[in-house]
Amino acid sequence: MSSHSFEDGARLADQVASATGADPSDRLLHTRGAWAAGAFTPSEIAASLSAAEIFAVSRTPATVRFSSTLGGAHGHDGDPSDHGMAARIGDLDLVMFTLPVFFARTGADMVEFLRATNSPDPASAVPAYVARHPEAAVALDLARQARPAASFTGLTYHSVHAFGLLDPTGTTLWARLSWRPLRAAQPLTPEESHSRPQDYLRAGLHGELPARFDLVAHIPATQDDVHDPTRLWSSEQLVTLGTLTLERAEVPASEPGFDPLRLPQGIAAPLDRLARDRSAAYLAAQRRRRG
Repeated sequence: MSSHSFEDGARLADQVASATGADPSDRLLHTRGAWAAGAFTPSEIAASLSAAEIFAVSRTPATVRFSSTLGGAHGHDGDPSDHGMAARIGDLDLVMFTLPVFFARTGADMVEFLRATNSPDPASAVPAYVARHPEAAVALDLARQARPAASFTGLTYHSVHAFGLLDPTGTTLWARLSWRPLRAAQPLTPEESHSRPQDYLRAGLHGELPARFDLVAHIPATQDDVHDPTRLWSSEQLVTLGTLTLERAEVPASEPGFDPLRLPQGIAAPLDRLARDRSAAYLAAQRRRRG
């Protein structure tokens, strides 16, 4: 759970709403989404890397929300965008994106970036932001290369933060986590995507199920900047922690309030400031939506 105060989170949520023009009583980002339900099964090696309960039991129910960023509630799913996958598995929330790194290191920098992208002249404002924050260049370059998605379940989703996997002896292994589809889908061309209905990703989810994702831990190399969410890692070492099987499209009776820092014993919170800021803003925005 974030150590930031509710006032800090509410202030950041207000600034995000102001920067994007979002309705403060609605989701501030990733407004469009679709729900699915299933279960997570750990791999044989997972329990030796983390003492978290989801790696010790044979099956844990899971609730997932897929989402899209650009265009708000009325955007087209075919717009090249950073898609999201938020999963609740037992005591663990994993909130991931299709970009492997982020545009900002703090909540304040994120607001500054959103103001630039939503300004009357983003063609000038965004380069000016990058000049002040050169660390944003990698995420922006990757975003420019993105092509329209063919399906939610064919994408890879990444945590931009490093989590600490605490093994039964108390040793910590830092890793970025990702969901990697067992049935990846090739991206579409802009023409193909915009020939489809506006909500084709959401409407198509039911027909893609069941779908499976491996939960993969990316282990950093010695020279990698482990706790900088804007930096790619040079390491290619990957360890599979388990498999998520999504069995049905299902809106939960009670919507989970996802928190990037809702973590069980056996998984340590990221050390970067952005993770704490995101958590505080998420919780404040959820309280506001619930009245």
